[in-house]
Amino acid sequence: MKTFTVLLVIASLTLTSLGRSFEPYRPNGWYYITSGAQDSLSAEPIVTTKDFVSIRLDSFMSERTGKMAYQIVGRVNDQSIKIWADATEQSIGKHIGFVCNNKVVCNPLVNARIESGNFAISGEGPEFKAMYRQIQEDIKNEEIAAEHKKAWEEARKLRASITDTTFLETKRPMSDDAIGPYNYHTGLNEDRAYNQTVYLIAVDRAKKFLSVENDQLVLNLKSGAEINIAEDLFQYITGLFDDWNKWVKEGKSKIIKTEEGYYDIEPTTQKRNNQ
Repeated sequence: MKTFTVLLVIASLTLTSLGRSFEPYRPNGWYYITSGAQDSLSAEPIVTTKDFVSIRLDSFMSERTGKMAYQIVGRVNDQSIKIWADATEQSIGKHIGFVCNNKVVCNPLVNARIESGNFAISGEGPEFKAMYRQIQEDIKNEEIAAEHKKAWEEARKLRASITDTTFLETKRPMSDDAIGPYNYHTGLNEDRAYNQTVYLIAVDRAKKFLSVENDQLVLNLKSGAEINIAEDLFQYITGLFDDWNKWVKEGKSKIIKTEEGYYDIEPTTQKRNNQ
């Protein structure tokens, strides 16, 4: 029964390739065709590729043209299912258009309300493979953006919950990568927002124990346990302060005292050599 439903949904969209460009630029996604003309689209999309959660690419030999035809089959996310269902119901007997790279790729005739969230985009030509990859990238980028947003929301909650007595430890051994902006292979933040939050609070704790001798910063601590932070985090911060001292010696930075009364550094103004 489930397979039949999907096939019915796909069959309810009779697809015709167009390839027309539009101005102004429209995000990739599905649009109402507003006047019956194939070059008249709604200003706002019904759903965009950012609302897609999964797609697959099928291919078959077209009986009509004898050429290879392609079909991108997918589904919108749960938040967009009702929007898609209402839009398809509103469009029964009418065409809707799928836009990619500011061109209308197809203009299916809608024959039924589609409550499953499924859709299909069909056409001929090798550009469909490139379009499939682009839609995949759009979906992935949206997943990354959503993951980053969630990670930083959790990090803000973490910061609000930390007190002076909270033991601070990152979720992985402390390193440059642990507090990097994201995983360079996947683009995901993973636990880095959490780690960055813990790290910055730990640095602020350690700054309270800095003094200055001979224009160099001295950390008056022997271990992380003295300020209730993990030892690997303490060693990383010690290395940070060593770097600060190096930059001070090189004239790239200077030691300052903050309004809170703690020592820190700031960049020095570098004079340019006259040419």
